[in-house]
Amino acid sequence: MIRYFILILLLSSNLYGQRKEYKKTLWTVAWSPDGKYIATGGNQDALKLFDGNTFELIRTYPVQGVQLSRLKWHPFQNKLAVITQSSTFKAKILNLDDDTWIDLKGLKSSMRALDWNYNGALLAVSELEDFVSIFNIEGHRISRFRGDEKGVTGLDWHPKKNIVVTVGTEVGVFNHMGDTLKRFRTRVKEPFLLCIEWHKSGKFFAVGDYGDLEKAENKLVEFWTIKGEKLMQIKGSIAEYRNLRWNAKGTKLATASDALRIWSKKGKLLAETESTDDYLWGVDWSPDGKYIVTSSRNGTIVIWNKKAIKIKELKYESEIVENTR
Repeated sequence: MIRYFILILLLSSNLYGQRKEYKKTLWTVAWSPDGKYIATGGNQDALKLFDGNTFELIRTYPVQGVQLSRLKWHPFQNKLAVITQSSTFKAKILNLDDDTWIDLKGLKSSMRALDWNYNGALLAVSELEDFVSIFNIEGHRISRFRGDEKGVTGLDWHPKKNIVVTVGTEVGVFNHMGDTLKRFRTRVKEPFLLCIEWHKSGKFFAVGDYGDLEKAENKLVEFWTIKGEKLMQIKGSIAEYRNLRWNAKGTKLATASDALRIWSKKGKLLAETESTDDYLWGVDWSPDGKYIVTSSRNGTIVIWNKKAIKIKELKYESEIVENTR
């Protein structure tokens, strides 16, 4: 377990880079389903909220001393799930209607993966070791189960059923009560899988990885069915595939690594940005599919059009600090 935890720290805190870069990093970015907001966070001691139309900074919520790893908007309500890699702040739900936090009862630690189910009634959260907890919207735990014996780095709910997939060194498929439906490896050499998302049809999911765990070689995005059938693999990234997102129609997949790349449903490369050392971490589509937002290691937030052409870089100068209760 120790070597996997060390690897997670390397991937998430950039210990191989400079401390200045580590402090700037924004690990996650998420566009709200109604298009009104863009939320982002990382190592900057804050959750920042931008206007989804003007792209101006409108609110800042203090989240100090932790690494904010992932954000997920509730599918229908004005709520935002937040997870950190810590045993202090852990994971919580922010209610934007009154700027209050909802604690997840009984959660002792958290890692970097969380997601709402299709109707917003359940929230899945990964813990620092190898477990996943399922909570209801009020923050009460429904179930808890072992997701991956070497750590859960990503998870995603089926778009129509209470089935969740997890990744770490293997793919796990579970129902909402934690019963195992399927487990399988994606390659012969032990991999380190970083991100996963169901296609909108619910017929398969995309998995992005670090490469094989030993040498970090052969970085891939792969399409798999729930039965463990491999449909396709995509190459082309210098850095690991850190995050990926389907657009609302399920016709395009955006991946974040050394560049933003946009793929068709059949795995054809449609567009890409120039490769850069400012590796991307967060990526998300606008609800109408016209834009993509990314966040990076150096704290850069960029709006791109669907052809991966840069539209705007978001700024922090108009910061407004909100006191949450």
